[in-house]
Amino acid sequence: MTRPRAMRSQPTPEARHRRRLRTPVLVVTALAWAATLAVHLLPATSGHHLHGARQLHTMQHTNDMPGMPGMSGMLPGAGTGSPSNGSLSTGSLQMFLLGWPFMLTAMMAPLLVPVLRHVHARSLPSRRRRTLTLLVAAYVAVWTAGGLVLFGLAAAVRAGAGSGAVAIGSAIAAAALWQLSPLKQRCLNRHHVQPLIAAFGRPADRDALRFGGTHALWCLGSCWALMMVPLLFDRWHLAAMAVVTLYLWAESFDPPAPPAWCPRLPVTAVRVVSTVVKPG
Repeated sequence: MTRPRAMRSQPTPEARHRRRLRTPVLVVTALAWAATLAVHLLPATSGHHLHGARQLHTMQHTNDMPGMPGMSGMLPGAGTGSPSNGSLSTGSLQMFLLGWPFMLTAMMAPLLVPVLRHVHARSLPSRRRRTLTLLVAAYVAVWTAGGLVLFGLAAAVRAGAGSGAVAIGSAIAAAALWQLSPLKQRCLNRHHVQPLIAAFGRPADRDALRFGGTHALWCLGSCWALMMVPLLFDRWHLAAMAVVTLYLWAESFDPPAPPAWCPRLPVTAVRVVSTVVKPG
């Protein structure tokens, strides 16, 4: 007996639960992309409104810094075609910190959906918001520390390369090598781990912080080489960021695999997309 169409179209409780978590994350992601675009375009239209005339004066004497504030434009030697001593100015660091939260949210928020679902399902309703907040806070803290390291590493690559093209080529080569390595696969495998979360008191807080921090560490270990590539782009920063983001999202669909030196392509995501767009 065929069920009425109205009954067949009813979403399951699990589907509704996924939607309740996924929808706000996607909204936040869209807002982060909009903010990233705004931060990227703002200096080109009204740079003096960002930090005032004094900050702009500092920026102009720190290599004229084109591109996205806090990213490639903040790197010593960016846009000048000349080598630099690799020093990081206070203005550069401030501009990086301005753009980094938006970049991190735009690229990584959708990857947190499975983690948020796991913690949401295993937390008591009275503690759920607290547990999720602690997890996200630990995740952001670890990624922010990692972002500062990536910023310094990108500055060193720029200074050592002597030109933007050589720096970008070096970063892409390093990212390709890391993608082939067994350590990359180990990080991806650990990135899928979802530990138990205590239900009450300090153990629950500790587990949330530990899960958020360790998940960010494995995520950073998996993504660091790809994440550094957009930092070295000047005018094409957003395009490079979008390409890397799509790849990271697609890569997250693949299941764990034995660590080995081998090519890693987002096969699962490609199959899903090909099924959806397949005619008929």
